[in-house]
Amino acid sequence: MTTHCGNGYQTGGTAGIGTLLEVTVALDASGNNSDTRLLLVCQPGDQISVMACGNDTADEDLITAFLAGLKSATEGMREPAKSHKWSAIIGEMPTLFQSNPKQLSSALSLESLKLSSTERYFWQPGPTLLPSFNSRQIHVSVPITVRGTSVGHDWLHAAQPQAGKTLSSLVAFLSVIWNILIDVQEAPAPLEWGERRLPEQDPWMRELDRGTTEDPGLVDALEPPEWIRDAWILMNRRTKVKSAISMYMEGLRVEDRHPSLALVAYVAAVESISLMLFKEERCTSCTNHLDVGNKFLETLKFVTDEQDREALRPIYGNRSNTVHRGRLHGTEISLGALTFSALTRDEPSLFKWQSVETMKKAARKLLVMALRDQLPRRTHYTKPESSE
Repeated sequence: MTTHCGNGYQTGGTAGIGTLLEVTVALDASGNNSDTRLLLVCQPGDQISVMACGNDTADEDLITAFLAGLKSATEGMREPAKSHKWSAIIGEMPTLFQSNPKQLSSALSLESLKLSSTERYFWQPGPTLLPSFNSRQIHVSVPITVRGTSVGHDWLHAAQPQAGKTLSSLVAFLSVIWNILIDVQEAPAPLEWGERRLPEQDPWMRELDRGTTEDPGLVDALEPPEWIRDAWILMNRRTKVKSAISMYMEGLRVEDRHPSLALVAYVAAVESISLMLFKEERCTSCTNHLDVGNKFLETLKFVTDEQDREALRPIYGNRSNTVHRGRLHGTEISLGALTFSALTRDEPSLFKWQSVETMKKAARKLLVMALRDQLPRRTHYTKPESSE
């Protein structure tokens, strides 16, 4: 059975019947289809019209099968949604520069989510500063088990996407809270399939790859701040805050190899915050947003000193050149080159390690303010008077 999406017209007429789904049934293994097909047509008001169509004599047996399937699906939709308990694993991801392994200090509840440490070290390969077959970095972490509940008629089409969205929000939220890159390491699965377990080691690493990392030494505690539960509730209630945090997370994910794109993400996160601080105003002629760059710089004043603001002033131009002209500014333009020197100025490295890092810190500080509900009330932006 195959389905095709499209738009259709009634025979002999010009009026469109709207978006439709066409279901065809194969008669044999060679791919010959029955001429009798099922059409599902979307109608206004969340209604669906169902009809059989074809050019030859109708296949009554197939139509009977269609009716049985439609009846079963309709009855299933009338059943109440079910609760699906699931588990997943999240943890700190490998980055170019890492400190001690980090472990969740104690069990943590965020509404329906339950987080607990796996209590075990996990070794996995990480990125290296210079791409090479002859070098590697071994990343050590203590992952976190997440247990949650999603509601839906089934797992695959309803509960699983909901669980995935919840996890995506969770890892972005925790990455802001703890100032590290935390991501999903094992996708959510129903508890009836068995709880997600941490393997003995990364399946793609041989035992000898671990070398001397059997004893990682010091472990830093991941301490949940006292305001973390209120912040989780606030984020899930305020779409703008959640969107800004999601964009910041994308910057974390790509920063090591794609600093120019990371800068675009961090600037976008700050711009999202600026829209919470200043009301949107558009040009009456062209409808473009007004004073976007000025609002961006004004927003940075909440979390930066004058020296940092001066360093970040050209950042918006760099971001615009990347977005509108496809220009790259960081180390991605010279992979494999190490040009640190006291006698030369390496602009790509300075962009990555100074500009992008300073922008990331500013974006995170603003996001923490938003999560703690510490942003001032929204107001109109007023341009400062030009000095004579």
